[in-house]
Amino acid sequence: MSELIEVGSAIFPSVKMFNYKKNSKGVKTFGFVRELLFGDYIKPQIVKGDYVRLTVTEGRYPGDYIKVRTRDFTGYIHEEEIQPGNVLEVNFIDVGQGDGCHIVTPDDEHFLVDAGKSENMYRFLRWRFNLNRAKNPPPPFTVVISHPDTDHYLGFENVFCPPEGNVQKMSFTKIYHNGIVEGSGSEIESLGRIVKNEKGKNYVTDLCDTQEQYEARREQVNHGFFIDTLDMTDAEKESLRKGSDPIYDRNGLKIEVMGPVAEMVDGKPALRVFGGKAGKTKNGHSIILKLTMGHLRILLGGDLNTEAEDYLFNYYSGADVAALRKSLNSSSLTESQRKTKEAELDEAIRKVRNFLEVDIAKSCHHGSSDFTSEFLRVLNPIATIISSGDEESYAHPRPDTLGTIGKYGRGERPLIFSTELARSGKEFVKVNKIKDEAERKERVVTVYGMINVRTDGNRAIIAQKLESPADYASYDLHKLVWSDEKKEFEYIKDKNKD
Repeated sequence: MSELIEVGSAIFPSVKMFNYKKNSKGVKTFGFVRELLFGDYIKPQIVKGDYVRLTVTEGRYPGDYIKVRTRDFTGYIHEEEIQPGNVLEVNFIDVGQGDGCHIVTPDDEHFLVDAGKSENMYRFLRWRFNLNRAKNPPPPFTVVISHPDTDHYLGFENVFCPPEGNVQKMSFTKIYHNGIVEGSGSEIESLGRIVKNEKGKNYVTDLCDTQEQYEARREQVNHGFFIDTLDMTDAEKESLRKGSDPIYDRNGLKIEVMGPVAEMVDGKPALRVFGGKAGKTKNGHSIILKLTMGHLRILLGGDLNTEAEDYLFNYYSGADVAALRKSLNSSSLTESQRKTKEAELDEAIRKVRNFLEVDIAKSCHHGSSDFTSEFLRVLNPIATIISSGDEESYAHPRPDTLGTIGKYGRGERPLIFSTELARSGKEFVKVNKIKDEAERKERVVTVYGMINVRTDGNRAIIAQKLESPADYASYDLHKLVWSDEKKEFEYIKDKNKD
């Protein structure tokens, strides 16, 4: 007998769990009950030094099984379908109109990157960690707020100060932000003191890199929602930007900071003003995180916009991509001149890809049209994940954005996922049968709208919950597998889902 695994996880790409259940005629049969995703927690039942085993000889699923427990659910799986250790887990939560991401490292350390505007992130965490009944508290969280827009941070109100009724409390080790601590008001001055450099460019100064600088600024300005939200937790506040150390680098996983990019103005770091507006500036200086697990790379880019992407292009390649774009749009170029400009652009894209090309990208700004084709060419993802909601006036994701993502995605058939589409209108009809409104909301958020990414660095899955469970599956599941020959990930199409 092989060595027993006391606590393990589901093998790639998923595991089918079985149990006895009553059919439509009230007869108990052994059948499929749920699908466990790659990396899902599994605890086998062990008695007297061996698994609790079951041999099934009749029905559709004969075979040898072991009894396991996963997320307050008991069932049976094949012994070879459990593996030791954990994988990287990245959950894109359906927070509505906004961003919210939950990261679990192979060492079981937890990060929250943004939390949307509503209570949805809290509802996800309440469900995930069973806060109203659990015997033990959840692990501490590290929080990253990509930038001070309410649809990225206001949801932390319920996370930092949850409603009454939970048995367990959440704790937070550190709150990372982009250095801009916004006060009240919508003018550019609400972001900090504006300084012009010797070239006539405007910059936001008064960046709050440390807890002491944060406390000093909160005493100097009228508080807006951002400061009020940050004040709900005593966790240390610290800024992130290009040049910061990785916020995580263990067990094969590195989380690097690729932006924002600061410049020195009057001897202090400062952030360029984009478009003369507060919104453009704080969006454009979103924290950009690149997660690298083995061969797989994932990018989280907040609400980057056209001005910010051109700025990053110049920083990473030295090329003025805005000028190149303008030249290429001119009808006065000769064929020779056009080829020269195209070659310059291709070389700039190649240089930036050395830093920002990824396999999976979270679409910046919820699928807004405020992006550049050149930046999408740089990212070159196999899969793009869009976080957007129903109750908004922007019609995100925009049709031209979807088309361009498909055009510049990697491969013949790039993948596009959407939290909004994963949680379709049909599900609201079904869950409305649940009488309790809080339970109804929680089910919509935690079950139907989430995009799940799991990887060990060589293999990855991207999964979304099926609207109606199939006979032998719970998820629409897509597989990426690293090819040593091609030196890239390949999308493995499931022939049974045509």
